[in-house]
This record gives sequence, C-alpha cells and structure tokens, in this order.
Amino acid sequence: MHFDPLILRITVGIVGLLLFGSFLIKDSLAQTTTEGMVFRSRPLLASAEMLVAPVIILSFVHIISPHKQLELWVFTLLVFAALAVGLMRMPGAITLTPAAITQKFWFQPSKTIQYTEITAIQTKAGSSSITRVLGEDRVKIVHSSKQRAAKEFRQELERRTGKRAT
Repeated sequence: MHFDPLILRITVGIVGLLLFGSFLIKDSLAQTTTEGMVFRSRPLLASAEMLVAPVIILSFVHIISPHKQLELWVFTLLVFAALAVGLMRMPGAITLTPAAITQKFWFQPSKTIQYTEITAIQTKAGSSSITRVLGEDRVKIVHSSKQRAAKEFRQELERRTGKRAT
C-alpha cells in the first residue's frame, strides 16, 4: 500500500485543528453525581492526541523507508501502540466527594486524599488550567489541561478545604 504524503499532511492538519478546537470549546462540569462533582477528560483532546503520534511516526517511516510494502504493517502496529499508550496516559476522572478528593484511572491504582490531609494546592506558573493537590502521604492528584472545568475545580477545592491555591 502506498501512502500519499498529501494525505498524511491533510491528516496531520485535521488532527491539529481538532486539538486547537478542543481548547476553544467552553468547559463545563462533566457530571454531578451522588458521589460528588466529577471532572473527566476532554474526549476530543484525548482521541486527537492518540492519532497524532502514529501519523507523525508514519510520516517519518515513509520518508526513510526503502521498503514501502512494510508501511502498512508499521502503521497498524503504530495505531495499536498509540491507542495503548494513549489509554494509559489519559488523566483519571477526579471526584470531589463530601469527605475527600479521588482520582480513578483505567490502568493505574486510584488515589484518594482526605480534605483534612491536603497540604497544598498548587497551580502551575503561567497556567490556570493545571492544578496539583498534594497530600500528607506524598499522594499527588493533578487536574491537567486535558480535563474539564479547571477554574471550577480549583474554586470548589478551595471552598471545600479552606486553603488557597498558590
């Protein structure tokens, strides 16, 4: 199978527009459940990120590969590898329960910090969309730019703990 470089450029352009467009969409809470407020990841951003890596690597392989017939196999492997890595890197859903903050991942153990055990709430300098919550036992929960409603998350966390984000 022959990959046309124009198709690859168009694909990279579309994925780039999806990534850029995901930051322009107004954020809102994903859910308010009986457990508490749930902050999930942005699905458009996560899916676009999973597609970018195989397309870029395939473009590189296409340029340097003397064996063009191997590109289909390489592309198939890259897609599955990117999906696996993307699922592992997806930020966990953060829930603000009445007593604690929890973060549940697909392929990693869950994290929980009681509000009374929170030692600091940090925001990354120059970015209002990344918030780190540090617990007494070196537990760290991060609300990243890949998740929804960063401002609401920080405000609600400050209200529940009585601590200011620094």
